[in-house]
Formats: sequence, structure tokens, C-alpha cells
Amino acid sequence: MVTLQERAWRLMGNPAATEAAERRIFPRKQAHGHVAVHRLDHSVPARRQPVLSMSLRDISLGGLSALSDTAVNRGERLSVLLPSQGTQHAWGAYGRVLRCDPSGMGYRVAVEFDPMPAAA
Repeated sequence: MVTLQERAWRLMGNPAATEAAERRIFPRKQAHGHVAVHRLDHSVPARRQPVLSMSLRDISLGGLSALSDTAVNRGERLSVLLPSQGTQHAWGAYGRVLRCDPSGMGYRVAVEFDPMPAAA
């Protein structure tokens, strides 16, 4: 059985020939807008502020990058809701925080989406 990662590597060609710093399987697409984020952990900060709004920077099938006014913890579980735009319906995903780095605009947050189950 071939994994999703192996199929992606085959489509990309020789992964050693790609830039070493770029390890993403799915290509990123620049995106703008606000996403609603529900914090799923039971930590004190998450319970005090369970809902956040983040400004989307980019998105892919594997995750997203956004700016937040509030710091979130690495590993924290999130539910993300992207609003409808034009003919595209709203959709949501679950994920976990990979990084949360301070920036001049608040915090840069990287979220990795949970894998979606394969269709039967």
C-alpha cells in the first residue's frame, strides 16, 4: 500500500533536488480573510479565551498560516472555520499548532490539519 506522502513525492519528482528548506507536501496558496478558531484544549488560557479570530496568510491541503492577536500553545488542538467566499462554501478543519512566533503584527501561527479519512 502506497502512502499519501509517497504518492506526493512521486508527483514532485526527486525530493532531493528540491530546495532543502521547503519540506511541504502540499503547495501553499496565498489567502486573505479572517478565520474563526475554536480552541479545543482544556488549558486555562484556552478556557479563558475559547474563540479567536485570525487573519489568514496562506493555506494548503495540509494546513494554514495566520496572524493572531493572541498567542496559542504549540501542540494545542484547534477547530478552524473558513467562511464562504463567492461560490465557495464555508468549510472547517481540525488541526494542531505547529508554531506560534511573535511578530510585529501579533503572532504568526502555523496549523497542521488532521488527515482526512479516505473515501470508501
